[in-house]
Amino acid sequence: MWRKKEEKEISELISEYTKIILDTVTALSKYLDIILKKKADDRLHKEEKALAERVLVLESEADRFEERIDEKLRTTALPVTSSERYSLVEKMDDIADRSEIVVRKFRLIDEPIKLPIKEKLSEMGHNCLEATEAVANSIIFLSTDFDSAMDEAHKVRPIRKKNRNVEFETLKLLMKYKIKTSTFVILHDVIKLLGRIGDLANEIAHAIISLIIKYRS
Repeated sequence: MWRKKEEKEISELISEYTKIILDTVTALSKYLDIILKKKADDRLHKEEKALAERVLVLESEADRFEERIDEKLRTTALPVTSSERYSLVEKMDDIADRSEIVVRKFRLIDEPIKLPIKEKLSEMGHNCLEATEAVANSIIFLSTDFDSAMDEAHKVRPIRKKNRNVEFETLKLLMKYKIKTSTFVILHDVIKLLGRIGDLANEIAHAIISLIIKYRS
């Protein structure tokens, strides 16, 4: 009875941890939508500032959840499936880390971003959210429904492919316009970070699919 209680508690922490990371990318996507749609002379939008802070706070909260789960794991023997679920969510933490870096880098830009680049960056933000949401759902389903978990995991590959194409399109646009070197470097980093989020989601989706195949065989 004691072990079941501990396992349930850790499973709930893992699910909450997953949702926090998804919330982080959701806030990032909304943040990108706001800052990429505003005009150069617009004042700092209250919601823009709030969303940026939310990304930073959620990423820190994800780190705290990771510490709590690590502490539990040191004192509780988990079934393999629960341990592997946690391993998948740990990989998702890299997505939250990159979301935080994107926000911090955007805050360093001090000149207007060209409209075509804005549109592509916003598109990448939505792709990242879509891929992260599918991965988060898949991990949550792992404990109850392998079919649904597999369906969600299979959604990620085409999203990642779409995001990769937009990444290269955005890099081409970046090379086309004359902008300050500092802005170029920051935007280049942001584009690569958003691309990496898609790659990470795809890597996790592959791990989920392999895990399901393992337990079904």
